[in-house]
Amino acid sequence: MGKANGHSTLKELGEVITEFQDQLFRFAFFRTGSFADSQDIVQEVFIKFYQENSHLSSVKNIKFYLFKSISNACVDYHRKTRKLKFEVLDKLIQTSDLQEADALQNLIHREEYNRIEELLNELPNEQSEAISLRVLDNLSFAEIAAILDVPVTTVKSRFKYGIDKLKTKIVNSK
Repeated sequence: MGKANGHSTLKELGEVITEFQDQLFRFAFFRTGSFADSQDIVQEVFIKFYQENSHLSSVKNIKFYLFKSISNACVDYHRKTRKLKFEVLDKLIQTSDLQEADALQNLIHREEYNRIEELLNELPNEQSEAISLRVLDNLSFAEIAAILDVPVTTVKSRFKYGIDKLKTKIVNSK
C-alpha cells in the first residue's frame, strides 16, 4: 500500500477490507463468541492497518498479517474482559438499537456458531482451532502454523485427529 496518494491508499484499504472482512469477522467471532465485540476487533485491526500503512509495503502476506493481528486482538480481548461465557442470544436480539435485519443476521450467525461450537467443543482446544482455521477460514496449514506459532506438522496432526474424532462422533450418533 502506497502513501503517495491518500485516495489510492483508501481505495486499496477498501479492497483489502472487501476481500478479508468476512473471514476475519468469522475468525474473531469463533474466538470471542460475541458478534459486537468481533465487529469491533475487526474494525480496530483495519484502522490500525490503515494508520500504519507507511511500513506495510514491506508486508509480504497481508492475509497472514491481518489474521495474526486479529488473533492477537482476540487474546487481548480475553485478557481485558476475562469473559468465559458467550453473550446470551436474548440480549443480542432484544437490544433496542438493533434493527430487525440486524437481529435476523445476529440470529443466523449465532445459530451457525452454536451448531459448530457444539461439535468443536467436544474436541481438545488445539484440534478445534486447527479445524476452524482450516475449514471455516480456508487458511492453509502453513498460514495456520504461522498464526499459532507451531510447526506445520503439528497443525496437520491436530487437524487430522480432530476430524477423525468428529467422524467417529457423527457415526456413533446415528
